[in-house]
Order: sequence, then C-alpha cells, then structure tokens
Amino acid sequence: MRGRPAIVFLVSFLLGVGGGFYLAWEVLPPPPRGASPADLAPPYQDLWVVLAAYADQLEGDPVTLRRRLDALAWPDLPERMSALVERGLLENWPPGLVRALARVAQQVGARSPVLIVVLATPVPTRPLPSPTLIPTPSPMPTATRTPYPSPTPSPTREPSPTPSSAPSGTPTLTPTPSVPYVAEQRSLCESQPLLRIRVLSPDGQERAGVRLWVKGPRGMETLLTGLKPGMGEGYADVRMEPQGVYQIGVESPEPVLSEWVARPCADPEGGSGWTGWEVWVRLPR
Repeated sequence: MRGRPAIVFLVSFLLGVGGGFYLAWEVLPPPPRGASPADLAPPYQDLWVVLAAYADQLEGDPVTLRRRLDALAWPDLPERMSALVERGLLENWPPGLVRALARVAQQVGARSPVLIVVLATPVPTRPLPSPTLIPTPSPMPTATRTPYPSPTPSPTREPSPTPSSAPSGTPTLTPTPSVPYVAEQRSLCESQPLLRIRVLSPDGQERAGVRLWVKGPRGMETLLTGLKPGMGEGYADVRMEPQGVYQIGVESPEPVLSEWVARPCADPEGGSGWTGWEVWVRLPR
C-alpha cells in the first residue's frame, strides 16, 4: 500500500513531462528564426566568401558584395580576408581564385604585402616577350662578317674559317639572356637546409610577384617571391629534405634551371649538417 502513492506520482510525473514536451514541440512550437551565414561553421563561412568573390567577378556590384560579406558578421573582416588570400597562396589554390579574393580584400580595406604582390603582378605578361626575344638571332645575318673579307680578294677570303668562327660564337651567347638563368649560387652547411631563391630583374633589381615551381621529394611546390618583405622583394625559400634533389622552374614547371641536392657537410666548427643553397636567378630582357 505504501508503494502505490510513489507509483502514482511517478506515472503522473512522466505524463506531465511528456505532455509538456508535446505542447512545446507540436502545439506551441517556437517561431522559426531566419538562418544567417554567420551561423555557418568556419569552413563553410570561407566557402561563402569564395562564392561571393566569384559572384563579384560576374556582377561587379560593390554594394551587393558588401552586403554578402556583412552577413558573416566578422568584426575583423579586412584581416580575415587577407588571411584567406595568404591561405590560398600557401595551399596552391587556382590563381584566378586567389586574385578574386585579393580584389575583394582590397575593396574591404585590407592592406598587406601579399595583396600588393598578388594584385600588382604582371605574371602572364612576362613570358610573352620570350618568344620575341628568342628569334633575336636575327642579328646573326648582320653579325655575319661576310662583307668584311669581301673587299678585293673575295674568292680567297670567303672560305677562310675566321669570319665564320666569329659569328658562330656570338649567336651562341644571345639565346642565354632570352630565358631565366642562374646568375650565382652558393652552398651553406646548416642543420635544417633551405633552398633560398632570389629573383632579379635584367637590371639586377629584386623582382616581386614571380611564381616559382620547385620540384623535390615532396612533389611540386609553387612559391611566389615577395611574400617575405623582410628578406627582400625577390626572395622565396623552401625547406630541403636531406639527400633530396630539387629543381626550379620560373613561371612554369618546365624548363628547369638546374638541380640542387642537400648532401651531408661539415660546418667550420666541426659539426655536421646538410647542404643548403642560395641561388640568384636573373630574368631575361
């Protein structure tokens, strides 16, 4: 008899809780609240920005772009946009997407060396002069000193090898400045080897915004000069694996300039390490 009130109370309690839940969920549900991009998880918020940047390329409406970005409710919008551009560079996102994000970041007031490099790089225009410079062996007919030996004894001096050797030596030197080449290199013995690359313009000034393709044991990596302003406008580096072989291409994976290997070495203090490299690359005119 004493247990009956407890059972009645428990049954009544369960019925009351169940009825309350049913009343709250089914009979009187809360009013629906509009979802916002600010409620998305961080990866999907980044995707929202990417879609907004692509849409801005087609629409070109700064008011609509700003409304879409304000929907994220980011208090540090310029800094977040600049960080997203840097992430795109490090993760090798498509260049068109990185430029679109950089333009959006500039519109919202972001300022960083990365944006300057991405937006102010004539990357596609630099390879174009190479086809016009490659046919510059056009001076070869002018450099053929055939009129030199032809004053009077033309039959005797025509077969002489001296005029033919002079022009043949000069055209072999002309193709070398028409493509990027290694102007200087230096090896360093260090515990964690780096492949340090400095890209120079034809007049010897460091050039920012040059895309480098580095092939090594980890596969193909792309670098962009100028992302470390403290090291110089034309500077870029990559960590080398011990015994790893590395090749560098400028503005395209091919052709490669040379090969560099991280070999065992001994520093002046008697310690052991691996060979790192400093390479100076000169661009053609």
